[in-house]
Amino acid sequence: LRQVPDSARVHVSKAIKRNTEQGAKVARTLVPVDSGQLKGWIFTQYADEGMTGSVEAAPPTADAQKKARAVEFGRKKGNRGTTEANPYMRTARAFLAKKFKNSIRSAIRKAAKEAMSG
Repeated sequence: LRQVPDSARVHVSKAIKRNTEQGAKVARTLVPVDSGQLKGWIFTQYADEGMTGSVEAAPPTADAQKKARAVEFGRKKGNRGTTEANPYMRTARAFLAKKFKNSIRSAIRKAAKEAMSG
């Protein structure tokens, strides 16, 4: 996608941003709420001029990453005992995967039509 003309990049980056934001919204809906801390941690991050987007479950601090991972995947061993997995990020990803793929495909088609007509 790096060699795609700028007009096409606009369509694709809009689709990526729209879908990434929707992914964050779904993850915030699915996250288990005890104190609300995990819900507040979910954020989106973009790179490559909007051509790459990700939904992050926690800030990059070690404690936050450990807590988010423990909720998502559960904890089998540790000094705090065990907990069952309560996946919210994986569930959000699975829920939106097909829609995201179709959205990107549509954006590329739209950009290709514009490039061919212009």
